[in-house]
Amino acid sequence: MRRMQREHKNGDNIYLEGITIHNIGVVYLLAGNFDKAYPVFNEAIRCKRAAFGHDHPEVTISLVEVGILLFAKEKFQEALQVFNEALKIRIRVYGSSNPKVAMVLNNIACVHFEMGNPLAALGTFKEARDIQQLALGSSQKADLDLLHVATTFGNIGYIKLQVKSYDDARTVLEDALLVQQSVLGDDHMAVKDTLSNIDFANAFHS
Repeated sequence: MRRMQREHKNGDNIYLEGITIHNIGVVYLLAGNFDKAYPVFNEAIRCKRAAFGHDHPEVTISLVEVGILLFAKEKFQEALQVFNEALKIRIRVYGSSNPKVAMVLNNIACVHFEMGNPLAALGTFKEARDIQQLALGSSQKADLDLLHVATTFGNIGYIKLQVKSYDDARTVLEDALLVQQSVLGDDHMAVKDTLSNIDFANAFHS
Protein backbone atom coordinates (compact mmCIF):
# COMPACT_ATOMS: atom_id res chain seq x y z
CA MET A 1 0.00 0.00 0.00
CA ARG A 2 2.74 2.45 0.97
CA ARG A 3 4.69 1.50 -2.14
CA MET A 4 1.66 2.30 -4.30
CA GLN A 5 1.27 5.64 -2.52
CA ARG A 6 4.95 6.45 -3.11
CA GLU A 7 4.63 5.56 -6.79
CA HIS A 8 1.49 7.69 -7.12
CA LYS A 9 3.24 10.60 -5.39
CA ASN A 10 6.25 10.25 -7.67
CA GLY A 11 3.94 10.27 -10.68
CA ASP A 12 2.28 13.44 -9.45
CA ASN A 13 5.68 15.06 -8.90
CA ILE A 14 6.81 14.22 -12.44
CA TYR A 15 3.50 15.54 -13.80
CA LEU A 16 3.83 18.82 -11.90
CA GLU A 17 7.42 19.10 -13.08
CA GLY A 18 6.19 18.66 -16.64
CA ILE A 19 3.60 21.43 -16.18
CA THR A 20 6.21 23.78 -14.74
CA ILE A 21 8.70 23.05 -17.52
CA HIS A 22 5.94 23.57 -20.11
CA ASN A 23 5.16 27.00 -18.65
CA ILE A 24 8.83 27.95 -18.86
CA GLY A 25 8.74 26.95 -22.51
CA VAL A 26 5.73 29.20 -23.09
CA VAL A 27 7.65 32.15 -21.62
CA TYR A 28 10.56 31.49 -23.97
CA LEU A 29 8.18 31.10 -26.92
CA LEU A 30 6.36 34.36 -26.21
CA ALA A 31 9.72 36.10 -25.90
CA GLY A 32 10.67 34.79 -29.34
CA ASN A 33 13.51 32.70 -27.93
CA PHE A 34 12.75 29.60 -29.99
CA ASP A 35 16.13 27.93 -29.49
CA LYS A 36 15.59 27.82 -25.71
CA ALA A 37 11.89 26.98 -25.94
CA TYR A 38 12.30 23.89 -28.13
CA PRO A 39 14.29 21.65 -25.74
CA VAL A 40 12.19 22.86 -22.80
CA PHE A 41 8.94 21.75 -24.46
CA ASN A 42 10.48 18.41 -25.37
CA GLU A 43 11.49 17.91 -21.74
CA ALA A 44 7.94 18.77 -20.68
CA ILE A 45 6.63 16.12 -23.08
CA ARG A 46 9.07 13.56 -21.64
CA CYS A 47 7.95 14.30 -18.07
CA LYS A 48 4.26 14.13 -18.91
CA ARG A 49 4.65 10.84 -20.73
CA ALA A 50 6.66 9.43 -17.85
CA ALA A 51 3.85 10.38 -15.48
CA PHE A 52 0.76 9.40 -17.49
CA GLY A 53 1.77 7.51 -20.60
CA HIS A 54 2.44 8.26 -24.23
CA ASP A 55 -1.07 9.32 -25.28
CA HIS A 56 -2.30 11.40 -22.36
CA PRO A 57 -4.15 14.57 -23.48
CA GLU A 58 -1.83 16.71 -21.35
CA VAL A 59 0.99 15.62 -23.68
CA THR A 60 -0.82 17.16 -26.64
CA ILE A 61 -0.72 20.61 -25.03
CA SER A 62 3.07 20.58 -25.17
CA LEU A 63 3.08 18.93 -28.62
CA VAL A 64 0.93 21.76 -29.98
CA GLU A 65 3.36 24.33 -28.57
CA VAL A 66 6.24 22.52 -30.29
CA GLY A 67 4.24 22.65 -33.52
CA ILE A 68 3.63 26.38 -33.12
CA LEU A 69 7.34 26.91 -32.46
CA LEU A 70 8.32 24.97 -35.59
CA PHE A 71 5.69 26.88 -37.57
CA ALA A 72 7.18 30.18 -36.37
CA LYS A 73 10.61 28.96 -37.50
CA GLU A 74 9.09 28.10 -40.90
CA LYS A 75 9.88 24.41 -40.45
CA PHE A 76 6.50 23.56 -41.87
CA GLN A 77 6.97 19.86 -42.59
CA GLU A 78 8.19 19.21 -39.05
CA ALA A 79 5.35 21.32 -37.64
CA LEU A 80 2.85 19.29 -39.66
CA GLN A 81 4.22 16.02 -38.26
CA VAL A 82 3.96 17.28 -34.67
CA PHE A 83 0.45 18.65 -35.14
CA ASN A 84 -0.66 15.36 -36.71
CA GLU A 85 0.75 13.47 -33.71
CA ALA A 86 -1.25 15.71 -31.37
CA LEU A 87 -4.32 15.30 -33.57
CA LYS A 88 -4.20 11.49 -33.45
CA ILE A 89 -3.96 11.51 -29.67
CA ARG A 90 -6.85 13.96 -29.25
CA ILE A 91 -9.08 11.99 -31.61
CA ARG A 92 -8.24 8.81 -29.70
CA VAL A 93 -8.99 10.47 -26.35
CA TYR A 94 -11.87 12.85 -27.15
CA GLY A 95 -13.36 11.53 -30.37
CA SER A 96 -13.33 13.21 -33.76
CA SER A 97 -16.01 15.81 -33.00
CA ASN A 98 -14.42 17.57 -30.03
CA PRO A 99 -13.45 21.28 -30.14
CA LYS A 100 -9.95 20.33 -28.94
CA VAL A 101 -9.60 18.40 -32.19
CA ALA A 102 -10.78 21.42 -34.16
CA MET A 103 -8.08 23.57 -32.55
CA VAL A 104 -5.35 21.29 -33.90
CA LEU A 105 -7.04 21.10 -37.30
CA ASN A 106 -6.89 24.89 -37.50
CA ASN A 107 -3.15 24.74 -36.87
CA ILE A 108 -2.71 22.06 -39.52
CA ALA A 109 -4.67 24.15 -42.02
CA CYS A 110 -2.36 27.11 -41.39
CA VAL A 111 0.65 24.90 -42.12
CA HIS A 112 -0.90 23.66 -45.37
CA PHE A 113 -1.49 27.25 -46.44
CA GLU A 114 2.09 28.31 -45.69
CA MET A 115 3.36 25.25 -47.59
CA GLY A 116 1.56 26.54 -50.67
CA ASN A 117 -1.39 24.14 -50.57
CA PRO A 118 -4.48 26.34 -50.20
CA LEU A 119 -6.94 23.59 -51.18
CA ALA A 120 -5.69 21.29 -48.40
CA ALA A 121 -5.84 24.26 -46.02
CA LEU A 122 -9.40 25.04 -47.09
CA GLY A 123 -10.55 21.46 -46.59
CA THR A 124 -8.98 21.28 -43.14
CA PHE A 125 -10.44 24.62 -42.08
CA LYS A 126 -13.87 23.40 -43.17
CA GLU A 127 -13.40 20.23 -41.13
CA ALA A 128 -12.56 22.36 -38.09
CA ARG A 129 -15.54 24.63 -38.75
CA ASP A 130 -17.97 21.69 -38.87
CA ILE A 131 -16.72 20.44 -35.51
CA GLN A 132 -16.93 23.90 -33.95
CA GLN A 133 -20.48 24.43 -35.19
CA LEU A 134 -21.58 21.09 -33.77
CA ALA A 135 -20.08 22.04 -30.41
CA LEU A 136 -21.85 25.40 -30.14
CA GLY A 137 -23.97 25.57 -27.01
CA SER A 138 -22.33 22.53 -25.43
CA SER A 139 -20.12 24.57 -23.09
CA GLN A 140 -20.50 27.56 -20.80
CA LYS A 141 -18.06 29.61 -22.92
CA ALA A 142 -20.60 30.53 -25.57
CA ASP A 143 -18.95 33.76 -26.73
CA LEU A 144 -15.53 32.14 -26.98
CA ASP A 145 -16.97 29.23 -28.94
CA LEU A 146 -18.63 31.67 -31.33
CA LEU A 147 -15.36 33.52 -31.84
CA HIS A 148 -13.59 30.26 -32.64
CA VAL A 149 -16.20 29.60 -35.33
CA ALA A 150 -15.88 33.16 -36.64
CA THR A 151 -12.09 32.85 -36.81
CA THR A 152 -12.38 29.67 -38.83
CA PHE A 153 -14.93 31.30 -41.14
CA GLY A 154 -12.51 34.19 -41.57
CA ASN A 155 -9.67 31.81 -42.44
CA ILE A 156 -11.85 30.04 -44.99
CA GLY A 157 -12.85 33.39 -46.48
CA TYR A 158 -9.24 34.50 -46.71
CA ILE A 159 -8.25 31.35 -48.58
CA LYS A 160 -11.25 31.77 -50.89
CA LEU A 161 -9.87 35.22 -51.71
CA GLN A 162 -6.43 33.74 -52.39
CA VAL A 163 -7.85 31.21 -54.86
CA LYS A 164 -10.00 33.98 -56.44
CA SER A 165 -13.33 32.48 -55.39
CA TYR A 166 -14.66 35.92 -54.57
CA ASP A 167 -18.40 35.17 -54.35
CA ASP A 168 -17.84 32.32 -51.90
CA ALA A 169 -15.36 34.45 -49.97
CA ARG A 170 -17.88 37.23 -49.49
CA THR A 171 -20.56 34.83 -48.25
CA VAL A 172 -18.29 33.17 -45.71
CA LEU A 173 -16.77 36.48 -44.54
CA GLU A 174 -20.24 37.95 -44.01
CA ASP A 175 -21.07 35.00 -41.77
CA ALA A 176 -17.87 35.65 -39.83
CA LEU A 177 -18.70 39.34 -39.57
CA LEU A 178 -22.14 38.73 -38.03
CA VAL A 179 -20.63 36.60 -35.28
CA GLN A 180 -17.74 39.00 -34.65
CA GLN A 181 -20.04 42.01 -34.40
CA SER A 182 -22.41 40.21 -32.03
CA VAL A 183 -19.57 39.32 -29.66
CA LEU A 184 -16.96 42.05 -30.16
CA GLY A 185 -18.95 45.08 -31.33
CA ASP A 186 -18.36 47.20 -34.43
CA ASP A 187 -15.10 48.85 -33.42
CA HIS A 188 -12.92 45.79 -32.80
CA MET A 189 -9.91 45.34 -35.09
CA ALA A 190 -11.02 41.83 -36.07
CA VAL A 191 -14.32 43.28 -37.32
CA LYS A 192 -12.50 45.95 -39.31
CA ASP A 193 -10.19 43.35 -40.86
CA THR A 194 -13.17 41.26 -41.93
CA LEU A 195 -14.91 44.30 -43.40
CA SER A 196 -11.76 45.08 -45.36
CA ASN A 197 -11.68 41.56 -46.77
CA ILE A 198 -15.39 41.81 -47.69
CA ASP A 199 -14.69 45.08 -49.54
CA PHE A 200 -11.91 43.33 -51.43
CA ALA A 201 -14.26 40.46 -52.36
CA ASN A 202 -16.94 42.92 -53.44
CA ALA A 203 -14.49 44.65 -55.76
CA PHE A 204 -14.21 41.40 -57.72
CA HIS A 205 -17.81 40.20 -57.18
CA SER A 206 -19.29 38.92 -60.41
